Amino acid sequence: MTRPRYSASLPSVGLTSFLRAPVVEDFNKVDADVAFLGVPYDGGNGWRPGTRFGPREIRNLSVRYGAWGGHSANGYWDIKDRKRYLDGVTMADCGDVDIAFYDFDRNAERITSSIESILDQSALPVIIGGDHSVTFPNVCAFSRFETIDIVHIDAHMDWRDEIDGVRHANAMPMRRIKELPFVRNMIQIGIRDVRTTADQVRDAEEAGAIVITRDEVRDEGIKGILGRFPELGNVFVSIDIDGLDPSVAPGTGSPTPDGLLYHEVRGLLKGVATAGNVVGFDLVEVNPMVDEGGRTCLLASVMILEFLGAIFANRKPSSK
Repeated sequence: MTRPRYSASLPSVGLTSFLRAPVVEDFNKVDADVAFLGVPYDGGNGWRPGTRFGPREIRNLSVRYGAWGGHSANGYWDIKDRKRYLDGVTMADCGDVDIAFYDFDRNAERITSSIESILDQSALPVIIGGDHSVTFPNVCAFSRFETIDIVHIDAHMDWRDEIDGVRHANAMPMRRIKELPFVRNMIQIGIRDVRTTADQVRDAEEAGAIVITRDEVRDEGIKGILGRFPELGNVFVSIDIDGLDPSVAPGTGSPTPDGLLYHEVRGLLKGVATAGNVVGFDLVEVNPMVDEGGRTCLLASVMILEFLGAIFANRKPSSK
């Protein structure tokens, strides 16, 4: 009788992949419902570097919750909802984009084409950064859809036009994304940074973005905020980890006081998955170099898992 290599499958055993999903680095061989892709780039970060190591360290912590490598894809049982999520949903880890130093154009082309290859296989791309500049090439990969709505969770608006001629850094991806012809609605949630300027808010709202502050989330509650959403179609969600409070997510280059708490973000993501058809999402700005005991990477792992649970509980056929 042949014994499985990892029948006990403890988190400390075996090779590391997102949620212990099988590694499939050949995009043409991806045969899964979900495909993880790391983008280890922090060339757009103007302060504390280190987000290039985010994908690797989130993988390391995600094995705590992974069942897709050593066990069947039987999902997880949620004690809050008394319901099983992700039962039968298959996953693959496609490794990382081959980032090379600070050539944004070269790296952006690799990022976009990698995600397009995942979409070609009808898998849901889950992209792990990296700093927030990578979200622009992430969204560019979804040009095949007639329209895309953007939900953006962050402490910052990321709406700068340029910094000394630089137009692709982590201070401006949402402005660049709203300029894309196939991007329709944009909802920015959790904004609170004291460096936010009146002209940024004015320009964003004139461009059609909906700006929701952290205080509005607290005052109106999750239900109230979700009630302000326009009708959503195909949705791409971008989660900047600094949208959360540093007390629960300290491992980021731009921590900002008085952030969203985990249960608030979970409620928002569940609401988005119910209101629209999520066709992809990214999680960015996790910096393991300043994380405390892996707390942020652990939180990121659970957030990915629970958001996937909500997405597949509400999955609709994509309209292209």
